[in-house]
Amino acid sequence: MAFTFTTDISASALDSFVIRSEQNSLFQCSPWEKVKSNWGFLRCGVTDNGEVCASALVLVRRMPLGKTLFYIPRGPVMDYGNKELVTCMFEGLRKLAKQRHAIAIRFDPAVLSRRYSYRERDEEHERQNEDVISLLQSIGAKHKGYTIRIEESTQPRYNAEMDIVPDFEKHLEHKTMKCIRSALHKGIKVYEGPEYVHDFAEAMHYTEVRKQIALRDEQYFKTMLEAYGERGICMVTKLNFPEQIGKLQEAVRSAEEELAGNVSKKKKAELEQNLARDRKELGLLEEDYKREGRDEVITCGILACWNENLMELFYMGNNPDYLRMYSSYLLYKLCLDRCVELGIPKCSFGGIEGTLDDGLTLFKSNWIMNVEEYIGEFNIVLDPLMYTAFDKVYPEMLKFAAKMRGKQ
Repeated sequence: MAFTFTTDISASALDSFVIRSEQNSLFQCSPWEKVKSNWGFLRCGVTDNGEVCASALVLVRRMPLGKTLFYIPRGPVMDYGNKELVTCMFEGLRKLAKQRHAIAIRFDPAVLSRRYSYRERDEEHERQNEDVISLLQSIGAKHKGYTIRIEESTQPRYNAEMDIVPDFEKHLEHKTMKCIRSALHKGIKVYEGPEYVHDFAEAMHYTEVRKQIALRDEQYFKTMLEAYGERGICMVTKLNFPEQIGKLQEAVRSAEEELAGNVSKKKKAELEQNLARDRKELGLLEEDYKREGRDEVITCGILACWNENLMELFYMGNNPDYLRMYSSYLLYKLCLDRCVELGIPKCSFGGIEGTLDDGLTLFKSNWIMNVEEYIGEFNIVLDPLMYTAFDKVYPEMLKFAAKMRGKQ
């Protein structure tokens, strides 16, 4: 083989290679370079007789004193069992990084340590690919270890995903399907398109207020949707108070009239149960309507993007005052339906805590969730002094700034 390192891979060649790979990730496809518009980027890789056999979308961050940081999210993408190929890739990256005055090359390849059904989380699962860790360490990469918490690494080491089958609904728990039906019964309406990005940003703001931290802004979401074009999904759910209140008032009147007539014992019990439910919800909605002082409110929003073999549910924001509407269940269901329509075999729900017991993880577990544990994050340090300052101080500065923006 004649492996050659290159920095001249076209966007189409990069995408084609990544999408076909078992390590397929939207973070390593060309639209991501547009999303990260405040970073520079390089499309690197290794070719063998002109054919791409390894790739790396390298994000380049400017640092003080003319320095940079090389970051390869969920990459590089290659056969980590081929030592010669891995060596060629990192020798090329190291040389390039030195030319660009990089303090380090940070990367977290989409190589699995373990993968199992969430339902089997308490069982023993043997770690895989420890030889890959050893190989990367032998070429000078420092392994951050098997981190547990999301905040311990740049990308979460634990990820939630679902394998998509056409009849996935049949495999969902009864509770999940009940929540989806309840959202529709409660009058939740879905709106889709890039024109709803402002509403989506408002949905995300609810999360910011709840956590007292600033997340992404509306411009970032616009950039994402522009980068992915027709492969981006922006959905929001809304509740129209006058419309739903009117429907419930009619449902209550209808049930009361039916109960006044001759009905069977079984039918009477059903009517009384539905009547009690609708009366309770009607009272809550009338209180909500008065408090809001507007006819319509956003209850939830989701932003997802996809390529031929993977959909990534990047962001979801929930209005905490309307969690009883189960809007998030409806939006997840619609995204999974889209996977079926497009023939996409896998949907990623994003990072989760390694404890597997937090609220977000429990929500995601409603969807036949598999847990993916990656081998973790690595750093090839080129400037120890600058890197130490960056690794220890910079994350705390970002957290502090985010909290200040969140309070504002």
